Amino acid sequence: MAIPYESLYQKVQIVINNKMEEFQYFGYNAITKEDLWNYCVEKKWRKKEIDTLRLHEVVATIFTVTSSELINYAQVKGLKENSFQIEITAEEMNHLFHKKLTNDTEES
Repeated sequence: MAIPYESLYQKVQIVINNKMEEFQYFGYNAITKEDLWNYCVEKKWRKKEIDTLRLHEVVATIFTVTSSELINYAQVKGLKENSFQIEITAEEMNHLFHKKLTNDTEES
């Protein structure tokens, strides 16, 4: 998978590595460097021109990311990606939502 803004990513590798050590210290071993970077790109900087960010802004953002922010973001993203991947035909929908007549309603 290609890393967005690869050149900027390479410039802040030492900061990312430091943040990853912090996450691992607290037992968050499932978080990857790419997860951290993608979170910053997609969430923290989504309304900014990333190419014009100053290096100190990028570093400050990375250092302020908390594990709970990152985990919540990953959970929401996972739910959004997997929410409607089930394909149901019209017949199956009708079968699922069709009101069945019971013996009680037939007798009335």
